[in-house]
Amino acid sequence: MSQFFNQPIPWQQPQNYAALPLRGFFPHVMPLPLLNAAVDEAQNNIKAPRPLIFSTALAAIAIAVQGLFDVRKPNGQRVPLSLMLLTIANSGERKSTVENVFLGAIRTVQKQQNLIYQTALNEWKTELHIWETKKKAILKSIHKKAIQEEPSDDEDRRFKALESTKPTKPKQFKLLYEDATSEALFRGLHQDLPTAGLISSEGGGVLNGRALNDLSKQNALWSGDSITVDRVSIESYVLADARLTVSIMAQESAFQNYMEQRGEQSRGSGLWARFLVCQPWSTQGSRFIENGTVSSDHCDKFAARLVELLQPNMALLKEPGREKGVINFSPEASERWLSIFNAIEVEIRPNGRFAGAGDHASKLADNIARVAALFHCFEGFEGDISLSTVNAAISLCFYYSDEFMKLFMPPPQEEVDANELYSWLQREMTGRINIPKNHVRQSGPNKLRRNGRLDRALEVLRQQGRIYSFQQGKTECIGLILPSLI
Repeated sequence: MSQFFNQPIPWQQPQNYAALPLRGFFPHVMPLPLLNAAVDEAQNNIKAPRPLIFSTALAAIAIAVQGLFDVRKPNGQRVPLSLMLLTIANSGERKSTVENVFLGAIRTVQKQQNLIYQTALNEWKTELHIWETKKKAILKSIHKKAIQEEPSDDEDRRFKALESTKPTKPKQFKLLYEDATSEALFRGLHQDLPTAGLISSEGGGVLNGRALNDLSKQNALWSGDSITVDRVSIESYVLADARLTVSIMAQESAFQNYMEQRGEQSRGSGLWARFLVCQPWSTQGSRFIENGTVSSDHCDKFAARLVELLQPNMALLKEPGREKGVINFSPEASERWLSIFNAIEVEIRPNGRFAGAGDHASKLADNIARVAALFHCFEGFEGDISLSTVNAAISLCFYYSDEFMKLFMPPPQEEVDANELYSWLQREMTGRINIPKNHVRQSGPNKLRRNGRLDRALEVLRQQGRIYSFQQGKTECIGLILPSLI
């Protein structure tokens, strides 16, 4: 009997199956002219890490689009376009500057709408005061007749008629919540606009505050499910069909503190599995000014497109239950998405790429569908999601996936060494085709020069298809395999 249980599981291989993207590369070239041009321009102007810039732009797009459209995945399931994004970057990486560029249009529209709201709010207060005065007068008359034991049929009719004319408080066009409590966030989604973004360029406030307290509710909102908000001081309510995008930029110390205090609970709830995570390399020390000319043409076009998408959101104030449009996949894109879905599922197995991270892997294909739909909508592409668009989403989401695995599933030491060595090789080999291995041993990272760590790191890079080696006479040489050639 024990021999039976020790037998390896005969895993079944799917028919529609694709190789997964290589690890470690941020996709610099994607067929997204409007978005790419804005990110390129911002990177040139601000000199912040590109993944940080791209994640902020993606958050802005999700906030503008999520209230208008859903995406139907190739398996038939319809899901929201909401995203959860976490960028870990320390002080001085210009997080706030990047956020101002890409969220500026949303803040401007929100500020303009707030002026309209304040005028309407003042009018409502006046009308409510008049209404309450009339109510008091009628109730006073009813009370007087009740004491005198006289009929008050006329006053009763007037009171009932007045109740039906109570002024309705205007709704506020509030899309962005910064360091808000979960109570304020849910109440705003219920009473005002049913779509929002929880944003923080200094995420310590969000991580250490109360915005992420209700983990199960945050998960339900991401999935598009209804939630019931029970409160002691106010009437309970059901939040249905609301949309929430979360974008947190936090310093490494703030994130580590959160994980020490609540990491096990939040990871166990599945919250972080839904996040698109990155901790990009710092650009500090290399942010040189090439020339004095700074252009904002492409970022202005990005902002104009956001404003265009924000306009239909205003109708949600009057029609919060308005039917959303549905973005579908083309046949070619559907086949590609299904093959990636199957490949991800295979890699959850023991010794697979996602072994031990099934929670993350199970949400990865969902995020790919969402990102592809956001790209499609923002760029204004016609028809259904194309193969090139879904491939762009796959490349981006697998970069985020690799970053997730580094943060939440630390790799073996040889993989850490391999990544550090690869970064060094990229810098060292600028303008060179190959490099002698002895030069790497003598001039490479100090900690890799002993105990066989260099050989193990090189072997990992060879297995990952990131380098090749060959003999040039008696000298062993190493060359890089560029991502564009893979």
